[in-house]
Amino acid sequence: MPSARFFLRTPRLRAVIALAILGVLAFGVKVWLFTERDGPLLATPRLAIEALPAGQSLYFNGAARPWVLAQRAELLTAEERDERSDRARAMVQAVQNPKLFRQLDRQRRFGALLLTGDPSQYRPLLEHLLEAKDFAPVYVDATSVIFQRDAVRGWEPGDLAAARTKLAQSPVREQAKFLALTGGKLVALRRADDGRKLLEEALALNPKSKEAWSGLALLHMNRGAGKEAMAAVEKALAIDGKFLPALATKTQLLYASKYFSDAYDLSTKLVKRVPDDPGILFYHAKIAHEAHAYRAEIAALVKLIAMAEAAERPTAGYRVYLGQAYASAGDAKPAVAAFSAALADPELPVDQREFAEDNLARIRKRAGL
Repeated sequence: MPSARFFLRTPRLRAVIALAILGVLAFGVKVWLFTERDGPLLATPRLAIEALPAGQSLYFNGAARPWVLAQRAELLTAEERDERSDRARAMVQAVQNPKLFRQLDRQRRFGALLLTGDPSQYRPLLEHLLEAKDFAPVYVDATSVIFQRDAVRGWEPGDLAAARTKLAQSPVREQAKFLALTGGKLVALRRADDGRKLLEEALALNPKSKEAWSGLALLHMNRGAGKEAMAAVEKALAIDGKFLPALATKTQLLYASKYFSDAYDLSTKLVKRVPDDPGILFYHAKIAHEAHAYRAEIAALVKLIAMAEAAERPTAGYRVYLGQAYASAGDAKPAVAAFSAALADPELPVDQREFAEDNLARIRKRAGL
């Protein structure tokens, strides 16, 4: 079959297809933020588990699961305790799929939600909750956020008093880190002013807090202040040149500034250090596309699809991207296969379906397939 380069009517990747796996703030930050030196108030969600309301049905994400089972198993049904059950698997997947979360909620009306880890890991559900407003954040700390249904009172800065008391005897470095990570969560919760105050307080305690400088970089990036964001991220990297959250943020800043080659070089290094992180891989695919490194884009998307299939997550969105990548590389046959596989999924959103159908028709016509 003939092979050609196709000139698809293709808007920027981030504007075409909404893939829930991408975190807007700091993609893919998992265990990077904590070290063996951190005390239990930082390295575990102990405080958040203690703050869970009694007697309420609970939704929790995958990162919270072992802690909930160990300390508050009475809040779960037998099916939710069984990690092999359909419901347990669905609860893990729901952070990337708000529609699935609502299905679970209809089955067992949740009174509270516990989201542990970096907000990038549960970004789609978080954004949905902030828009829907039937759940409100009532607890925030360095490790976790708790939402409560129809809360009479939301989180307030004074609510950190108990944690501050417990941290009072901890090393200053740890206190600053706790404040910085809590501030970052507040930024993700659209509480930018509260987040900034904690980040600045963290820096007052420890001017060499890489977590605080990295958090400020994200805050500036969110408000479109690229120069301030880059200055803050460079300060974080001056403290620790291998600090992955700061490197990830710098990659995003380079991408946003259209320095695609530089962003691609840095993204490649990130993928080598964290090869199985879906957020990193997806962002690498986006950057590779803009840098015209289509083979690297294809490799990242193929791996993402395999990982999603293994976790029983939808793959149609990735396949639309893959079809686009193959087409950009001039590979007609695999592009047709990828777009066709995406269209076979009845859950593919209308706009993505139209995009895939349009490009599939163009490829077949121009390549004679």
